[in-house]
Amino acid sequence: MRGLNKGLILIFGIVFFISCGKKNTESNELSFNEKIKLRQYKVQGEGLYLMHCGNCHQADGSGLGRLIPPLSKNSTLMNDRNQVMCAIKYGLEGPLVIDVLEYNGKMPGNVELTNLEIAEILTFVGNSWGNSIGIVLSSEVEKGMMTCY
Repeated sequence: MRGLNKGLILIFGIVFFISCGKKNTESNELSFNEKIKLRQYKVQGEGLYLMHCGNCHQADGSGLGRLIPPLSKNSTLMNDRNQVMCAIKYGLEGPLVIDVLEYNGKMPGNVELTNLEIAEILTFVGNSWGNSIGIVLSSEVEKGMMTCY
């Protein structure tokens, strides 16, 4: 029995070692380390989302009728991360068209959020409710912040 346990541990260790060093060439597949980081960002991002965004955009990302846009299957989120980063940090005001619907309200900014926290929120939202954008790193948010108005 002891030999079996040692053998299983050895096999697990080899698989773990190989998977950690392996980088998949297909863009939709993540390495073991990337999967862990994605999961960590999503968990952290969910808490931050509920604290800073969920009250208006709802816990399930469904928005609030024609007042607050949904985040589920949101084309702007999928196609213009920089705009979303800037909106999270500095807010939005005035007309905004998302998926052919116009919203004309005011979204407060969250200037106290760090680039890492914004990355975690975007990773959570961007991989929930039918969205699939992968991991958003704090370095990407830092670059995106340079495009803010």
